[in-house]
Amino acid sequence: MKTPKVYITQIPHRRDPETRAFVPSVNIAPAAEHGELVVMMPPRASFHATSDLVRQLREHLQFYDYEAGDCLVAMGDPAVIAVACAILGKSNGRFTILKWDRNVGRYLPAHIQV
Repeated sequence: MKTPKVYITQIPHRRDPETRAFVPSVNIAPAAEHGELVVMMPPRASFHATSDLVRQLREHLQFYDYEAGDCLVAMGDPAVIAVACAILGKSNGRFTILKWDRNVGRYLPAHIQV
């Protein structure tokens, strides 16, 4: 059986006050309980040419498989999130998004049908 993939739109980063380096501002590791983590876009990427954004996300999501348990973690640039959801909605009609639940300290799936 195929291992599900967890597609992450983008991992937000912040500047570390001590080292001045950019470091992840969230721990995405708990999402790994749902499958192999795939980060689609680099941190701090900004897209003024939306055709490049759409092309890159289409390439990442071309093998998205709802039935195999693939899912999406929506974080980062709102344009990246919007395009990823639009691609999945148009190509599959349904997808699973993982939502962080701070009460239980883990990601929980939400099934979206468009």
